[in-house]
Amino acid sequence: MNPKTLMALALTVSTAFANAQAVDQVLNSDPIDVDGYLKEKNVTDGELEQIRSEIVRQKNASVLNKEKTKGFKELSKTTEKLSETTEEFLDEKKNTQKEIAEYNKKIDCLMKEQSGPECDKYVRNRYEEDVVSTAAAAPVVSTVEVAPMIEDPIKPFEQIKLSLAGGVTTYVGEIETLRADNLGLRAESNITDRFSMNVGVGYTTFQTEDFAGNIFNNQGYQNPYQNAYGQQGRDIEYKNFNFDIGAKFFIARTERFRPYLGINVGYNMATINYMQNNEFNASPFGYDYQFGNEEYKMSFANAALALGTEILFTRNVGMTLQGAFSKGFGLSSENSRNVGESPDQIRLGELADEVINSNALSITAGLMVLF
Repeated sequence: MNPKTLMALALTVSTAFANAQAVDQVLNSDPIDVDGYLKEKNVTDGELEQIRSEIVRQKNASVLNKEKTKGFKELSKTTEKLSETTEEFLDEKKNTQKEIAEYNKKIDCLMKEQSGPECDKYVRNRYEEDVVSTAAAAPVVSTVEVAPMIEDPIKPFEQIKLSLAGGVTTYVGEIETLRADNLGLRAESNITDRFSMNVGVGYTTFQTEDFAGNIFNNQGYQNPYQNAYGQQGRDIEYKNFNFDIGAKFFIARTERFRPYLGINVGYNMATINYMQNNEFNASPFGYDYQFGNEEYKMSFANAALALGTEILFTRNVGMTLQGAFSKGFGLSSENSRNVGESPDQIRLGELADEVINSNALSITAGLMVLF
């Protein structure tokens, strides 16, 4: 090889080596930002990479837990909805099965013409339908009347009634006629389809002006009496609490109206007292009379006869209308003052006897609920 060739080869090798060093310096030099500053190199090791990996894992777990929470909330809502629809489905299924069983029983009774409590209503309804359809098909004058529909016989204590009634009571005595207001609550249950028993509580009250004050004109204490209580005398208040038991016999049981006859026996606790109670003493002709705070308590029994009717608006709601005649008997009483020293105390006792021995006529109307 000639010397020129060797020199050219050496020059080429040195040039290539220099270029390689320059490229390596460029590739391995620190990065420079666009603004011309050097950028620091990222320094890391295995522990730092592990920390960074754990941070990423926890962030992913947090996102995952949030998604799971949303999923559980949605699952709770869908479960509640599933419960509601399942309950509706079971109720509808039960009602449908009951209707199917009732229909099958009806068909079986009609096909075999069976008799008995379970089949009577179907056979009777078919008979009534036949009568109606025959009458419609042949509209001729007939002397045969179609009987009204009658409800099935009810079992004892199968029907319960509650009623609240109010009205007026008139006491017609030998001397006085008094009008009172009354209010009562009654519970009733059937024994048969025509006979029932009932219990009730009631309250009766009235007020009346005591005309007996006029008898004091010639007894020496007219002026002090009228000064204390006025020219018209004193007002009297009567209050009575009653408890009774009774029975009803229904004359008829139609679809709307159920007239009845009734009888009741009761126990009464009554109080009669004056409403003006200014106390004073009067001593006409040497007698010491006392006035004020007179009260008369009594208890007695009574018996009543009633005539009325129930009027049904629906199967469970109706009203009652009733007129009754009652009479009191037996008496147990207590005076708040000595009758020998209190003329008005005597007056209360006389009025009590008038009420108990009077003929009491009552008219009431009320609301009735059937169960």
